[in-house]
Amino acid sequence: MFFAHGDWKIIVKNNCVLQWFSGYWNEEAAIQYSQEFSEQTQHLKGEPWAIISFLDDWILAVPEVELHGIDHSRQLKDDGCIKHCHVYAPSALKGIQLERMVLPTEGDYERRVFDEISSAISWLESCGFLIDVDAINTGALEIERAI
Repeated sequence: MFFAHGDWKIIVKNNCVLQWFSGYWNEEAAIQYSQEFSEQTQHLKGEPWAIISFLDDWILAVPEVELHGIDHSRQLKDDGCIKHCHVYAPSALKGIQLERMVLPTEGDYERRVFDEISSAISWLESCGFLIDVDAINTGALEIERAI
């Protein structure tokens, strides 16, 4: 087994998960991240909730990560996630890999991609989710220190 390569930060505020990703990910990082995500979001199961994923500092992942991404995506949808925002500067490579790892919009679950945080926040707020901007700023600073 290898060491996890890739970083993440997860903050849960009310019924919204804020998460940041950075680096180039290997399979071990995907496994550890999924376990941590499940632990931190356990209390949200069965209620509608949302996610904002900040991906500007995420580079990409080895192909083995994609299967874990699909499983993780199914699990969060099954657990009650109904809105999922990806926020990153336009990148064809990121878009292609994320499309292979994350479920598309279907039923109550809706995923959108934004290139600005403010647009993602506005959309989620229009869907009834209260976003803690201070938590976003705190998480962004913490992930910058980790890079």
